[in-house]
Amino acid sequence: MCEEETQAVRGESAIATYNVEGWGEGYFTVNSSGNVEAQPLKNDGGSIDLLEVVNEARARNLSFPLLIRFQDLLRHRVESINRAFQSAISEFGYQNQYRGVFPIKVNQLREVVEEIVDAGEQFHFGLEAGSKPELVAALAMQKGPETLIICNGYKDPAFIRLALLGRKLGKPVVIVAEKLEEVEQIIRASKEVGVEPWIGIRARLHSKGSGKWSPSGGENAKFGLDTTNLVAASQMLKDAGLAHCLKLVHFHVGSQVPDISTIKRAVREGARYYAKLSKLGHELGYLDVGGGLGVDYDGSRSDFDSSTNYSLQEYANDVVWNIIDVCDSEGVVHPAIVSESGRATVAHHSVLVVEAFSSIEKTAPKLKVEASEKDHKLV
Repeated sequence: MCEEETQAVRGESAIATYNVEGWGEGYFTVNSSGNVEAQPLKNDGGSIDLLEVVNEARARNLSFPLLIRFQDLLRHRVESINRAFQSAISEFGYQNQYRGVFPIKVNQLREVVEEIVDAGEQFHFGLEAGSKPELVAALAMQKGPETLIICNGYKDPAFIRLALLGRKLGKPVVIVAEKLEEVEQIIRASKEVGVEPWIGIRARLHSKGSGKWSPSGGENAKFGLDTTNLVAASQMLKDAGLAHCLKLVHFHVGSQVPDISTIKRAVREGARYYAKLSKLGHELGYLDVGGGLGVDYDGSRSDFDSSTNYSLQEYANDVVWNIIDVCDSEGVVHPAIVSESGRATVAHHSVLVVEAFSSIEKTAPKLKVEASEKDHKLV
């Protein structure tokens, strides 16, 4: 066997040993030299030998640990998520569109957010803001009348007024109320500012999530309105003459959901809330399925906390099909689908390189033991 063939075999062995194909998602592999290689555009672009990057960093006297970012990979992830939903919409005959958003809190680096916004412009891919600084950034970077800005998290009067000023500028800013007090504040502030708000309501699902962050969901979750409060919020908006301003229903089943059956149950319940609120006389248009799209960190394709038992396309298919099934059974027009997939967008795009400071080697034992018939069978 020649040297090149030997190196190729070693590379294949390393890929199998470390299950690179399982967790790498096609973005990482081991080349014939035995080095880890990044493929930001998978098979549609070039590859980058990480050892060459590290050697170049050393030549420039850069210190370790070193964080390497692949901007093209961000673009590929944004395109992959949007095309997965477009494929599902086409396959099942869904009568609306997908309008995803990126939660800025997942990675607030300007370069990261700018790349995502630029890559998502053709898909009207928007941003989610959970604080005033994030909302200011989102308002500055938002492009186009169909590109959403979703406002989640704690909302003081200044946050709400800032979001309403965004509406006054003609931007599609949706303020998602997570408790009745926020509905009251939005109604009051909208009259003071003199603009009709776009309001969303977060429903508290009975369906509990799975995985490490499962306690953040279910009926005991801190955030969201239960059925009684949803009806109360609906009536409050009607009394204020703002029933037509309720545009979106949002739910969140948890982060890094490993089991697809959890997502199916949550989507069906969330779609049911959407249908019932539509029948109460609101001009709804969006169903926000929140986060939850996981990353298969260990490559096992299982329901373990650090894995997922589904692919990106399977996720999109199940979200779209279950919304269709519920809305058709309720006789409700299909909503535009919104998702807030932050982890699945950015997780693969950065690699942390650290220097090895010690090693453990296996050596043959110095003491040789020879067992006799008198010794215990374990010996």
